Amino acid sequence: MEEPTYDPTRPFPSLEVLYKYKLLNTPDKSILGLKVTFPPGASTPPHTHAGAFVAVNVLSGTVLNKMNDDPMTIKKAGDSFYEAPGCRHRISDNASHTEEASIIATLILETETMDALMEKVGVAGLVVIDEEYREQVMEQMVKVQAEAAKGSI
Repeated sequence: MEEPTYDPTRPFPSLEVLYKYKLLNTPDKSILGLKVTFPPGASTPPHTHAGAFVAVNVLSGTVLNKMNDDPMTIKKAGDSFYEAPGCRHRISDNASHTEEASIIATLILETETMDALMEKVGVAGLVVIDEEYREQVMEQMVKVQAEAAKGSI
């Protein structure tokens, strides 16, 4: 399968916090569990995770995954992978344009960093979008919010 390039018009995945705890045996660190749901065709822009170690388990569907300059992999339900702190997650896409995919992501990171980002911008702040894509993503988010506001009137 050919590696996709990021397209900001594709839908974003949704993030749901499942748990958040301080690690009592590891000072200054916390663990955070997220359910990430990718609608059909969804894509995440290239990003990092604020210095977090991330372990992922694919719950359903199939996701495309590329870390740093490694080859892209295809992960199916039951597969897992991890991201080392500072890893650049270049491709994080739902492989299907017709079916949803979901993953559980467990992040271990500095409590102070996690709390500051979540207080400032919510859980999405833990997805630090690469600089070259931030403007495109912001434009798309404004567009999506404007369309949603039209539909609610």
